[in-house]
Amino acid sequence: MPVPMYADQAPAGPQAEDSEAGNQPPPSEQNSARDDDRNFRERMRSEPLPPEQPEYVFVRQDGSLIFAVAYSLINDRLQYVTAEGLRRTIPLNTLDFAATQQFNEQRGVSIRLPA
Repeated sequence: MPVPMYADQAPAGPQAEDSEAGNQPPPSEQNSARDDDRNFRERMRSEPLPPEQPEYVFVRQDGSLIFAVAYSLINDRLQYVTAEGLRRTIPLNTLDFAATQQFNEQRGVSIRLPA
């Protein structure tokens, strides 16, 4: 690949017109970069994956399900965040608390609801 040359630059020696060797870093830098890449890959293999975020399931009195990655209880309302990042709010009196508790316990997800 040709290397651009400017008028105020003098050729630094023989140029390899059709070779990419002129664009390659010196061998010592190549080895260092290769070692860094190898070390990075080893670290990625040895580091544990982040824990998967639990998905909460809320059962409405009509039997429909609501899936959420986060929730909070504010006065008489449930505010939750979907996996897509949407924030929603519904009245607590539309939920079936017993079914919601049972559904999440079966999935091994701890959930706190009002008594």
